Amino acid sequence: MSKLSYKDTMGDDGAHIRLNIDTREPIALSDFVANFVGIGNQFDKFVARELPELKGDSEIYIKEVRSGSIEADLVWWIAGGGVGAGGAALWAIDAIDKAQILTKFVDDLKSKISRYFKPGGRVNDATKSDLADFLKTTQAIANDSNGSATLEAAAFEDGARKVRAVFKFTTAEAREAEQQITEHRQELERKTDQNQERVLLRFVRPSVEAGKPGKKGGERGVIRSIHDRAHPILYASDLAEQRMLHEKIQLEGNVFRALFDVSVNVELSARGRPIAYRVTDVHAVLDEDPDDMFSGLEP
Repeated sequence: MSKLSYKDTMGDDGAHIRLNIDTREPIALSDFVANFVGIGNQFDKFVARELPELKGDSEIYIKEVRSGSIEADLVWWIAGGGVGAGGAALWAIDAIDKAQILTKFVDDLKSKISRYFKPGGRVNDATKSDLADFLKTTQAIANDSNGSATLEAAAFEDGARKVRAVFKFTTAEAREAEQQITEHRQELERKTDQNQERVLLRFVRPSVEAGKPGKKGGERGVIRSIHDRAHPILYASDLAEQRMLHEKIQLEGNVFRALFDVSVNVELSARGRPIAYRVTDVHAVLDEDPDDMFSGLEP
């Protein structure tokens, strides 16, 4: 398929997102590219979240470059419409207001990144990937001595360009955001895993494949003092895995009724929920669970 031209992708209403970067000093190419990558990534996530039924695409066009200023447009279209130059499929929205979607995106991005302009500002459900995008979006201005960036959602009405949403930030705000985003990433890293000493583990189903250090195997187990649901069992070392295997072999009863006194490293999601247990040490084994304390739990 031929590559779409700027005119083709703009469509009849000319809806677009315009980024204007004003810097006092020359901008590093890596910062320049990162800015568009961050915004583009967030836009793709926004569309996937807000409009999962639509298959869209976007392109960034450098509109103007002059001393101390770079202007570029991000244009979005929906595949499957009419045919433009070279037989390329153009966007087709029908009842959907493209300008309204772009406006909502700019407002959404502003509400998120602007929280980091103040100490302690956080987007509670931001992932490490989101934070990386926020950092990319602000770093070009943060690295300048006195710059600013302006993101606009606009469309053409009766031949005139109408701005519907604006997000502008300065070097001072970008530098504060850089610090706050970095601190937030460190906070998420600290929440990624934690150690738990001497907890009781019960396996809930046969192993499909032996757990390997750093990899999820087929074993799953419940540690009720941490979470009621079963999670994959990993091993922090070959020694821990061999010790667990030895204890299982020595068991006289049902391995799935036995309780293993272990120390584990709990792998957590970005939101602080357990997703796997990494056994670091095996201390002892209870051949049977006398109180059946794990009965009724969902595997």
